Amino acid sequence: MVQVFLPHHVHFCYRGDAAVFLDLAKDDYTFVGAEGTEVLRSLTSHNSNVTSPEQRAALDEMLNGGLLTMDRSAGRAVSPTMMSSATQPLLDDEAVTRVRASSSHLYNFFVASTIADARLRWGQLHRTIARVQQRKAKRSTAAPLDIDRTRELVAIFGRLRALFPRRYLCLYDSLALIEFLARYEIFPSWIFAVRLEPWGAHCWVQEAGYIFNEEIEEAEGYTPVMAI
Repeated sequence: MVQVFLPHHVHFCYRGDAAVFLDLAKDDYTFVGAEGTEVLRSLTSHNSNVTSPEQRAALDEMLNGGLLTMDRSAGRAVSPTMMSSATQPLLDDEAVTRVRASSSHLYNFFVASTIADARLRWGQLHRTIARVQQRKAKRSTAAPLDIDRTRELVAIFGRLRALFPRRYLCLYDSLALIEFLARYEIFPSWIFAVRLEPWGAHCWVQEAGYIFNEEIEEAEGYTPVMAI
């Protein structure tokens, strides 16, 4: 009987007959083929008998690569990321042009944008994600998402975005939006996702069935590997 655990800084998802790991400590994605995926599925189903030489080799490779651990205190149960897909966009085509930003919106936008920029330039991704997780755990409530208020704030962020001179990249834009909404006590989910053919890694913000900063059709091409 093999006892194996998923390190706290590692997440994974299944994509067909393959699996993809996200190691936050290394800020790296790893593809695992059919043999490794078979091992993962057996571990997920609590049938941890790894018998064939191919399976043992695949397990050893994941252990040696730090994707799995035999140290119970350093990990958790082996389980893939499961996240419900967003089914509708939060914003319509005219939402950004309809809103009006106040001076407080402008202030919060620049604070959030500066924080996101600094953390991605000089910080470590796993520490940035840990901060977002900890804040959400401490301050988020069980109250339903106020869709109208959130829609207005996301539209305001979109209207002001051109004022901050940074390239439009999913990682920055999602973190800046999360930081902006946090200043209004709104804590949505930050989704990291992958596709294989062609390879791509992407992230966006969503909550309560709404996607905030991506097209539904684009997000459907990806499988979530981590949700915060």
